[in-house]
Amino acid sequence: MKKIATALLLSSVIAAPAFAADEGFYAGLSLGRSSLSTPSGTVLTKKKDTVYGFLAGYQFNQNWGVEAQYTGAGKFATSTFSGKADTFSVAAIGTMPMSDSVSLYGKLGYASTKSKVSGTTYTGATRGAATYGLGVQYNATPAVGIRFGWDRYGATINDAAGAKHNFNSDVVGVAAVAKF
Repeated sequence: MKKIATALLLSSVIAAPAFAADEGFYAGLSLGRSSLSTPSGTVLTKKKDTVYGFLAGYQFNQNWGVEAQYTGAGKFATSTFSGKADTFSVAAIGTMPMSDSVSLYGKLGYASTKSKVSGTTYTGATRGAATYGLGVQYNATPAVGIRFGWDRYGATINDAAGAKHNFNSDVVGVAAVAKF
């Protein structure tokens, strides 16, 4: 993973056009920390995890874009089972430039989060829900931006009777984004 991130960053610095352009494709890698809310009827003994992911998007102009992202939503455990959740999302991105190198962004979209569970009383499930997030992007070079942000995803698990137990995953992280 580190080799891929290094190769992406180096190639974008050498070959990419100016990051300040108003439109174009971009891609990036993210690293973050997830914190899960507790599903009803359970007591989580583990609800924080280090997660990673990747994203790709298109910026239509300096204020609007669209982005797809795949990321971990976190690992979790109780005294009787353990599991993990991963999410795929598509979101509209609103960007507000604060200067030539700093901008604020907000996301609003849809995420499908799949949980997998190992244990006796609960099973994994998939939940589709709204996703949203906020952050700041700093353009470290003309070709590479660094994002600091927060995203929220909805997830669920099923009990033995088939009832859903919804919970949320908040991911705070950093991402390297390259424009090309």
